[in-house]
Amino acid sequence: MMKVFNQQQLTLSIEPGEVRAMVHEGRKVLYWEPLSLPPEAMEKGQIVQPEALAQALTTFIERTGAPRKSVVVSINEQGALVRILRLPAVPDRMLEETVRRTARRELPLPPEALYLAWQPLDGASGSQIDVFVVGTPRDAIDQAVAGLQEAKATVTAMDLKPLALVRAANQADVLLVNVEDESESVTLVRDFVPRIVRSVAASNREARLIAQRAEHLTTEIQRTLDFYNSTQASRHAPWSPTVCLTGALASREEIRARVETNWPLVEPAPPLTLPDEFPTLSFLPNVGLALKETE
Repeated sequence: MMKVFNQQQLTLSIEPGEVRAMVHEGRKVLYWEPLSLPPEAMEKGQIVQPEALAQALTTFIERTGAPRKSVVVSINEQGALVRILRLPAVPDRMLEETVRRTARRELPLPPEALYLAWQPLDGASGSQIDVFVVGTPRDAIDQAVAGLQEAKATVTAMDLKPLALVRAANQADVLLVNVEDESESVTLVRDFVPRIVRSVAASNREARLIAQRAEHLTTEIQRTLDFYNSTQASRHAPWSPTVCLTGALASREEIRARVETNWPLVEPAPPLTLPDEFPTLSFLPNVGLALKETE
């Protein structure tokens, strides 16, 4: 359930080429705006020039009066690692050490290069536990935080974009397919848990050819399903896959029609009242951030 805030909160979704800003108060979305960044400010979907982020954010806050003291941020999934690790059941005091030791063995990058976050999941046997693990490159977070600090913004929580999308889409079992001008990702969700997250950067040529993007998306969706069916499907109840398209290009008819040829489409159903003119598909990560519990 969403925590009801008594003050305005600013959510920022860091996307390739821009930052999408949305301000809400409790369950009410007040206003939103995409903040453009110069091309050289980002690399592979992540901030590399914190001062550019600080300048764009400062200008937005000074012009709109958006709050600096309560900011929730999502980081683009490019370069991040999402895994579900099956571990022996251990006492709580040993869980961190066990997760880090297993992550060092299972992840392609050493834990020292990542900020690791994890959460035990239900469903494993008494002698084993499943742990949802997210590893985000330290540079991606450090550079974003540096820009936010320069803008004098107080970050109360951070999230990985696919996790925010899962929360906002509010679909228990679905393939979330995020399509942006310069990137795309596929997140396979079972029981509200993102079981597989795959991110693909789109070249400039691919970004211009929508028909090609649509064809590529269907291939990536099928690859995700094939991997799931060969590795994880036996642990879950059978399902008939559906696809939820999100992102700036999600409303393009060429993409929707091509994907729908293979799988039924469903729409996100965020548990939040949104203005009629709100660009839901583009700002869905912001909605997920607004729904995030903060301490």
